[in-house]
Amino acid sequence: MLFLAVFCGFLAENQREHIVEHQREKKFMETLYDDLKKDTADLNNDIRWWNNMISRIDTIRNEIEKPADKRNLLLLYRNAGLLRNYNSFEYHDRTIQQLKNGGNFRLIRNKEIADSLIDYDANILTELKDQELQSNAIYQQVNFMQDKIFNSKYFHLTYQPSYLLDSVFKVEPEAFGLSSAAKTDLMQYYNHLEYYRRMTSYRIGAMKTLYHRAMMLIESLNKEYKLK
Repeated sequence: MLFLAVFCGFLAENQREHIVEHQREKKFMETLYDDLKKDTADLNNDIRWWNNMISRIDTIRNEIEKPADKRNLLLLYRNAGLLRNYNSFEYHDRTIQQLKNGGNFRLIRNKEIADSLIDYDANILTELKDQELQSNAIYQQVNFMQDKIFNSKYFHLTYQPSYLLDSVFKVEPEAFGLSSAAKTDLMQYYNHLEYYRRMTSYRIGAMKTLYHRAMMLIESLNKEYKLK
């Protein structure tokens, strides 16, 4: 009888531990679900933002290809000014960090979800972060070249409505730098923009892959844990 009582107590304690672990697992998955929703929202916004950057680069390169007297200076300055902006993905990794640092990945009973989450985290910390580093490097070079070609005092004006600026950009075109910029500087800037565009395309591709992975994880969490 004593043995039976001890054995039953062991089973009860074991069952209680399982219940506690399952509750912890569910809590982790709830916060992970929230993190992934934020990631997908940021990725979606970032993809759109960087696609707009590609459009700005294309606009500048197209204008540079034109003869000097045919270039739209307002269009050039507006897009060159916007090229000074930068955007990086904000990784919402609070739950993944807790899972990694606390040895809590063992709580995830669904191995497919655990493996997908590990791959997702690795892709962000390796591929995307590498793309961001390379993109930031060429961003710095492009802005260095812009300082040699454009008159920066006009950048802030380009946020004004076009009809207010047409007269400004027509009255004193010699003040805007492009007409007097060395051809070698202009060509170097033009080529830097091509590389910036290429790196941006790679970056967008990496973000699209991550967005797809995050959406698949969200779908799996919904199915496994009935989250909303």
